[in-house]
Amino acid sequence: MNRYERQMKYQQFGEQSQIQLQQTNILIMGAGALGSHVAELLARMGAHKLSIIDMDIVELSNLHRQALYDEHDAKEMLPKVFALKEKIKHINHNVELNAIHQEITPHNIEDIISNIQPDIVIDGMDQFDMRFLINEACHKLHIPWIYGAAVGSKGTVYGIDFTGPCLKCILNTVPQTGESCAINGVLPPVVQQVASFEVSELLRFVSGKGFSKKLVTLDTFEISTRATNIDILKNDQCTVCEQNIYHALNASPSPSIESLCGDAFLFRFKEHAFEFAHYFPGHIAKENSYVKFINYDDVNMTLFKDGRMNVRGLETKEHAEDMYQQLIKCIK
Repeated sequence: MNRYERQMKYQQFGEQSQIQLQQTNILIMGAGALGSHVAELLARMGAHKLSIIDMDIVELSNLHRQALYDEHDAKEMLPKVFALKEKIKHINHNVELNAIHQEITPHNIEDIISNIQPDIVIDGMDQFDMRFLINEACHKLHIPWIYGAAVGSKGTVYGIDFTGPCLKCILNTVPQTGESCAINGVLPPVVQQVASFEVSELLRFVSGKGFSKKLVTLDTFEISTRATNIDILKNDQCTVCEQNIYHALNASPSPSIESLCGDAFLFRFKEHAFEFAHYFPGHIAKENSYVKFINYDDVNMTLFKDGRMNVRGLETKEHAEDMYQQLIKCIK
């Protein structure tokens, strides 16, 4: 316990909160910018039971804002959760980190949460539809969670339990502004600030104080922070926290082709596509047991072991559909 002496000296936290932090089962959804910072902070503070789930690999473009990862991880195309687990091991060997390299979908999120049985969930995602999914799953399974978002210079944090409004109350519908890190950029300080506020809400939770009941918004470039009383945001007609209707959890199966940021698309194949990659047009420029990077003219394809493929360099949805049909013929 001596390594945590400085934080335990803070009167409102103390030794009992430290013990509770060590015993709390925490699930972090996403190992990117927010998730990696949250994981590092919690590991250094002595959270011994961490699970983190993410489906992506480390890329060079991640390194300016995503804690712990380095150029070696990007060069080796390591899954973020496994790279993170290795780094955390050197920070605090007492941390039991359960690394899950898997996509979160409406059809597996309840099983993921039920298998882990977390006391609390922390949001490290970068898409609002995923956050609405977490909101519904946590409400249905009666698990508190902490919402966090960062894009551009702005960030938002909110601890959600069953006495205040849920994310659906606050945002009502999934934002359609198209804002994302890939399009609008993101300043690294706002990521660190949001992650810190998320951990601060968790510290209140483990110390028995409960969430702050504030919607925190900040702008790292304008050097401004605002906290809004969330009671006024409660929607008495909310389909989620008042009516227990879960549209996101009951969504249709994911489409075979999804548009991502910029000129990128996500293709979904069966898992055996990974073993048939040598039949695809182009050539495999780099590969490991988790991912294969394929070059084909001006198109770059990243094929994951579970059959997902990120495709960059396609100009339109029509081009994406043509490419998908071309690829699917190679693995039938």
